[in-house]
Amino acid sequence: MDLIASVRLALAQTWAFYFLAHSFHWNVRGPLFAPFHKLFGDLYEDLHGAVDDLAERLRTLGVLAPSSLDEILAGATITFTAPPAAADMVVQLLAANAIAIAAIDAANEAAIASGNDGLANFLQERLDAHAKWGWMLQATLDPDA
Repeated sequence: MDLIASVRLALAQTWAFYFLAHSFHWNVRGPLFAPFHKLFGDLYEDLHGAVDDLAERLRTLGVLAPSSLDEILAGATITFTAPPAAADMVVQLLAANAIAIAAIDAANEAAIASGNDGLANFLQERLDAHAKWGWMLQATLDPDA
């Protein structure tokens, strides 16, 4: 996959992950409402910033950023469902995080191959952020906690 296509896919997966986290933030319920509402809020705020940065990275590559929902979601494989129970929200967010990581990693490889060190550095920082989100989400499912 070429650099522009891989950044577009990373943007699509990140946007879908962002919206999933935001919708779960709005709709979480149950005895763990407060901590999950906060966790999901922190997650979607981080992802919102990443969406903006990824779109701006497309502009630095000389192409327009998406200008419609259909265009921004082109290629995204993260799916949306009716809000499940809180623990199932975490499971879905973990799966979405893994999908986003794969897309960002592919874009990182393309950036490295094209010699775009600045973009590669940015994408590597996003990979670190997603690793932390994965750890935090996984920790909430720890049966021994």
